[in-house]
Amino acid sequence: MTEKLALHGGPKSVPSQRPLTLYKLARGVSRSLDLMRMLPLTARGVTSINDGTGIVGRFEQGMCQLTGRRHALAMNSGTASLHSAYFAVGVGPGTEVIVPAYTWHASATPVIQCGAVPVFCEVDAETLTIDVDDVERRITERTRAICVVHIWGNPGPMDRLRELADRHGLAIIEDCSHAHGASFKDTPIGAWGEVGCFSLQGSKVVEGGEAGVAVTDDPVLYDRMCLLGHNVMVKRGQRADTFADFGDVSLGVKYRPHPAAMYLAHASLSRLAKRNLRAARTWKWLCEEVADCPAIRPVGQHPGAVRGGYYAYVFEYTGEQHGSAGTEAFVEAVKAEGAPLDLDQFRGRLLHTLPVFASLDRRELGGGCYDPTRPWEENLATGSLPVSEGLADRLVRFPVHLYAMPESYVRGCGRALVKAFEGLAGADSGQEQDAIASAAPAGA
Repeated sequence: MTEKLALHGGPKSVPSQRPLTLYKLARGVSRSLDLMRMLPLTARGVTSINDGTGIVGRFEQGMCQLTGRRHALAMNSGTASLHSAYFAVGVGPGTEVIVPAYTWHASATPVIQCGAVPVFCEVDAETLTIDVDDVERRITERTRAICVVHIWGNPGPMDRLRELADRHGLAIIEDCSHAHGASFKDTPIGAWGEVGCFSLQGSKVVEGGEAGVAVTDDPVLYDRMCLLGHNVMVKRGQRADTFADFGDVSLGVKYRPHPAAMYLAHASLSRLAKRNLRAARTWKWLCEEVADCPAIRPVGQHPGAVRGGYYAYVFEYTGEQHGSAGTEAFVEAVKAEGAPLDLDQFRGRLLHTLPVFASLDRRELGGGCYDPTRPWEENLATGSLPVSEGLADRLVRFPVHLYAMPESYVRGCGRALVKAFEGLAGADSGQEQDAIASAAPAGA
């Protein structure tokens, strides 16, 4: 007989939250110590570094070592790195960038900042990474670049994408925001495209609070990224003749990072290898716990892919197809077990459905965030993406910090998934709604 759900008064699969409390305390102490390394700098009255030296340069060297690339440019956000990358490869009015709809909006909003049009595509149902066949169907004479998102730390099929891009003369921009330290066929993520872009926002495994970094092998692309957001760096670029007439003036976008962010990022980068090993072990434990459950599928990966970053631990839930509850009731039942499960981040928020891409008249806002070379209607996303839309409704996720939890806690989370599925099996719709209502906070 299935054990009684905690939602209905049974024992919790994860009875204690003490490991999470200890993790938050330890993380706070660790990050405070990381910031203390900046005290000698501030004691000298230095609170800004504008020339890529010092801690900024040391962090950039670390990213070059991680990705095997010649050049790295630290910035104040991952969004800034994507904007700089698109600008560098020539995205502008009259061009298009193919972007998966299943991703955070910052993969695509910099495209409209360049005055170009994002063209949204499907993801592969098994891995959630970009669907190469669908990308090829969407290539036109306007296509300038493909953005591949290594979603949740899961590398995309870079060999196929590289071949496709080379055949059509297109640039690849890698959005590596979730995938620090990942690789594909023994090549680091960030080293396959013309530019690799990493977010260093506070929830990432390598984090500076708010920061980002772009990596490339091409000195001209490096200089073009400097030109957009790093005025002093323009005259210190990799090719002194690239923008000889600019002096120390850039195009006015100020993207350089604060030194405090670089101290945080540099310290967390030094811990990345260890964290990724622990995250891989956590994923293994979770997958083992759900291995025999027909309704819970760990998101797969392409042959040759090695996850990194592990921004979340994601599963596809198909309980309704197996006589159990829907996704929302399932998540609430798992939470009641003490496990920090949540609905998919992009559920109801796929990019091709968001007003900023699909309906908002950006011409009225100023700033040129649209392509003036084509009729306005051609700036807007149209059509449906049934694979992405169906997946987003079935995906659930555990948060990134699960890597820091002990084995008993992690396995308890995995058991909570199976217990919730089995305990809700056969529940009618009224019972499902009661389960959701009883788990909701008061006043919700």
